[in-house]
Amino acid sequence: MADVRPFESVRYAPATDLSRVLCPPFDTISPAEQRRLYDLSPVNAVRLELPADGDRYQSAARTLKAWLGDGVLVRDKAPAFYVFQQEFRHADVTYRRTVLFARLRLEPWENGVVLPHERTFSAPKVDRLNLLRALRLNTSPVFLMYADARLEIAPLLSQALGERPAAEFADAQGLSQRLVRVDDPDLIAAVSGGLSGEKLYIADGHHRYETALAFRDESAGAAGERPEEFALAALAAVGDPGLLVLPIHRLVGVDLPPARALDSLRRLFDIDMRPSVHGLLAEMAARGETANVFGLAIHGLPDLYLLTLRDPEAADHYLPPERSPAWRRLDAAIADHVILRGIFGLTEGRMEDIRTVWYSEDAEAAVAEVRSGRAGCALLLNPLPPPRVLAVADAGERMPQKSTFFYPKIPTGLVFNPLFER
Repeated sequence: MADVRPFESVRYAPATDLSRVLCPPFDTISPAEQRRLYDLSPVNAVRLELPADGDRYQSAARTLKAWLGDGVLVRDKAPAFYVFQQEFRHADVTYRRTVLFARLRLEPWENGVVLPHERTFSAPKVDRLNLLRALRLNTSPVFLMYADARLEIAPLLSQALGERPAAEFADAQGLSQRLVRVDDPDLIAAVSGGLSGEKLYIADGHHRYETALAFRDESAGAAGERPEEFALAALAAVGDPGLLVLPIHRLVGVDLPPARALDSLRRLFDIDMRPSVHGLLAEMAARGETANVFGLAIHGLPDLYLLTLRDPEAADHYLPPERSPAWRRLDAAIADHVILRGIFGLTEGRMEDIRTVWYSEDAEAAVAEVRSGRAGCALLLNPLPPPRVLAVADAGERMPQKSTFFYPKIPTGLVFNPLFER
């Protein structure tokens, strides 16, 4: 049973311009973006999330202590939920997503309360654990989904959004962002009770969740109500119209002999040429309803290629035999195991080397990297609908790394979850 509770949040002081102090999660901040955020405000959350100075972890700890002492950050006097309604734009469409900030009792995967859907890398977990040890504060939330099949929770959050916001601001695009503090005991009880019957599926933040588990396990004291038993969570319903999932495209920094690459692919795929990224993506989306389809750009060739897997069973010998049929039909599994490893011959070590294989959620940008020669090829994927993410998790399996990109990332700095006493 999911244990979702209100918490005594640490937040920026009320007069703060939140549009200038929020930052993305650490794993999406490039060095250039880090510098921009440092310049944007002397109290931007990047100084806690991804410090740039000296010993980064101790630098973050000193910053947190100073901000709490100076009143830059203040702590709630009583527990509350926070409901965040976020407008954002993608591909000329404006979306609105509703997220509940809460603290979540940590559960091991085997309990089946919180379910992962994706594999993780070890290096980010080491980094986040060192930061958590230094701060004793959750800076970025774990982003989770729940089904809300009976539509019990959605009206409760709508009710909360009718209250006066604790913070309201516009993002860099001028789109509305509202944060409402929920401290009504009856509403808190109703939301907690509704979520207690839900399975929770991690959408983004597998590294943060596993780091929180490790921090809990290494902390002294009996299990129970210790702050370390909980982590900051941001929860959204699977049916929320703003729960947008983008594909994550693969870029390969290896020069592929174009003719040989296409000849190798023809053993398993029908190959059609397409002149534009826009047209390619549209046809991928249409065909992807019934087949595994991919887009391909190869350095040195002016056209783009639509790849359609003719017979999934013919590709099975490239795929891990222990995996379920549903997992073996995932586009990400076929991209990584059949095309990149099996046909293009990349080893496991090269697949995990970011100089050889890296990722982008922007198809146009990925193709541009191939055209410029920075990448040897780009393999474009369709997005994975959230219900299929849940189906893989329910089957007890994890998709390959970088299978989904829930857009946009939950901003860091709206609320922090303290793991220390007052």
